Amino acid sequence: MTSKERVFTALSGGVPDRIPVLPQICPPHAISVSGRPLNETIVDHLRHSEKYDLMVSECAAAYGVDGFRVWLGGEDFALDWNGKDHYARSPRTGEPFSLIDFSGGGGLLRLPEDHRELNRIDIDSIILPDESKLSESRELEPLKKCAARYGHDMFIIGVPGQFTIETLAHYQGMEQTLIDIIERPDFVKDITEKQLLRSISYAKAMLDAGADGLYIGETFGQFMSPEQFKELCLPYFQRFVDEVKPYGGIIYLHMCGRINHLLDMIPETGVDALEPLDVVGGTDIQLVLEKLQGKVALMGGVSTLTLSRGTLEQARSESKKCISEVGKKGAYVLAACDMLPTETESSKIDAMVQTAAEYGTY
Repeated sequence: MTSKERVFTALSGGVPDRIPVLPQICPPHAISVSGRPLNETIVDHLRHSEKYDLMVSECAAAYGVDGFRVWLGGEDFALDWNGKDHYARSPRTGEPFSLIDFSGGGGLLRLPEDHRELNRIDIDSIILPDESKLSESRELEPLKKCAARYGHDMFIIGVPGQFTIETLAHYQGMEQTLIDIIERPDFVKDITEKQLLRSISYAKAMLDAGADGLYIGETFGQFMSPEQFKELCLPYFQRFVDEVKPYGGIIYLHMCGRINHLLDMIPETGVDALEPLDVVGGTDIQLVLEKLQGKVALMGGVSTLTLSRGTLEQARSESKKCISEVGKKGAYVLAACDMLPTETESSKIDAMVQTAAEYGTY
């Protein structure tokens, strides 16, 4: 099997020739293992956004893993150095609005003082793309380049943009968003609806441009009751799947943190797979197997703490444990229990690949 066939089979609920390996590589990790200076390279790549995804795809290919994620492209950011931090300036006002997240994913973090409570005008200002022009848009250029280089063999995951609660948190901050879940559920639904339509358009275009699967997710699940999740998230995940699934491709749901209380609803979303089995956040793998095995495929489970701070032998042992406990019946992809930490030594990724080859055959 090619890597593409292997991942597709596993995430479709089948049994491939061996367990695929697909760590979610973040750009800072790709920079770190390349030997390039971290901060300077992050700044350069934010100034020239088309570089980011190609760098991640090159890292994945060098490791020999089975796939990688590609995000939508966007505008190049105007960045200023103030002696301590890099700021991104608003193209509209020229004022600083974000700091670069050097210690995390290499993206932009909105300044706390720039957080504000969103309103109906903000919903109206969300522009829905013209689907007839998306195929030639700049947003799809990173995916097209990655697909041209690696799409014949590797499984490419497109990220068409988030549309549920975490979208609010980016603009408002976590505190106001948690308040809105309680006090403004109708507003939450309305902005989610608009973002959903936007994500559906981009998802279709990404599949057409070469993506084999799609990532959707909700990082706020751990903070919601089952009733809130059922009202504010579940219907929108269902609509995304209903609208996009006819266009082909795998759809998997990212739910990090402790989501034991939401597992019963995961099959109702209609997605093909659940990721990342966040054992560090408190997700119970045995409960996941009890509730979901045979209903959706699973991806993840290797502790990010082990990958960032543990020994090489611990990384091997944990990978082997995930293979034997989660992957023995197929429908499983070996991966970290969240985005791969920047400081992860390359030897630990090599160990995951080697362990899957040695113990993950069917």
